[in-house]
Amino acid sequence: MRIAPHPVLRSAQDHLLPASREKALATSGAAKRRVRGALVAMLLACVSAAPSFGADCAAVSTLSCSSTAAASLTTSDCTAFDGSQYHLWQFSGNAGDAVTIEMHSTSFDTYLMLLDPSGVPLAENDDIASGVTDSRITFTLASGGTWTIVANSLAASQTGDYTISLSCPNVFRRRAVR
Repeated sequence: MRIAPHPVLRSAQDHLLPASREKALATSGAAKRRVRGALVAMLLACVSAAPSFGADCAAVSTLSCSSTAAASLTTSDCTAFDGSQYHLWQFSGNAGDAVTIEMHSTSFDTYLMLLDPSGVPLAENDDIASGVTDSRITFTLASGGTWTIVANSLAASQTGDYTISLSCPNVFRRRAVR
């Protein structure tokens, strides 16, 4: 499994221009679209050229909707190229399912990534809010299949206990209507 590491995603995002700078570069609608298109192409190039992690890590756990699991990152767990430890979690979802993934730890700064069934990173989160080192992703699945969550420590050598939860509120509403 190829997983783009979070520092590359952050690096690519750092290079995207804010709307105010984009406007200064291009004043016409066509020019704005070209600038925006070039920025998107740059981001995709950075992500696709990113070194992978996860290729050597065969350990994958399963989460189901409305479940919480307790786990512990240790120095013997999967290690990303940046030295951070991570676990892989998978769940099955359908197109249109809204999911919320939360990771909490009092031992380390958490970091979450959501990968689509092809292994492409679509969402990430470091801190839920300023000063809160837990992570949360809320996302509507674009396709059905087996989705992967990367439960990661933000920095190298950060280990300890954590909980991870998956909630899928509209899945239960859809089942209740049937």
